[in-house]
Amino acid sequence: MPDAVTRAVEALRTMVLTGQIAPGSGLTQVGLAQEIGVSTTPLREALRRLEAEGLLESQRNGRPQVPRFDPADLDALYAGRVLLESLGIALSAPRLGETQLDVIRDHLGAMRGSDDPVGWDREHAAFHLALMVGSTDAFRQEIDRLVGRSDRYRRMSVRVDDSEGRRIGDEEHGMIVAACEARDGRDAALALARHLTRSALTLIAHLEPDYDPVAVRGALRMVMSWATG
Repeated sequence: MPDAVTRAVEALRTMVLTGQIAPGSGLTQVGLAQEIGVSTTPLREALRRLEAEGLLESQRNGRPQVPRFDPADLDALYAGRVLLESLGIALSAPRLGETQLDVIRDHLGAMRGSDDPVGWDREHAAFHLALMVGSTDAFRQEIDRLVGRSDRYRRMSVRVDDSEGRRIGDEEHGMIVAACEARDGRDAALALARHLTRSALTLIAHLEPDYDPVAVRGALRMVMSWATG
């Protein structure tokens, strides 16, 4: 059974990523502790961990809050993901064994069969991490942090019916898996970079249409230059 800190971290992360706690809203420790079912001591540690992940921030009065949407932050997050995840999959894809490929396929299959947004998010994050199987723990931890922070923005933009977006994303995931099955690091890196860039551009266009995402576009150009050079 998870300890109190772990339970509080998981509960708070879900509340933030699903929008149950609205961006810009302040949080009271006593109220959150009661809602989650833990004491304030493990709750404070959970809040500290989520601040380190970028999912919460401290106000001047010391109370944590969910950060408001910042297009520059989202642009930087996805630029980092494009560069790091493309490098990770380029190194991992040529060395993938069938057991590792089965794990990746299982996560993709679970996404395709899920009607639960929280469950889909969990499998989606696991899918992206599984692509980095040949990377170091520190590398994977940094990618996991970026995925968590960017997922908060993605959840902010989810519409009730986004079947077209899900269809496009599923096709892109399939192309990434196909490149991994071919053990082609360059094609895998390019497919992943294009997928992440499209996701970022779609999010920014929905949340802040006038913002120019120069960072993520530049990151894609760097990966394309390497992959096609």
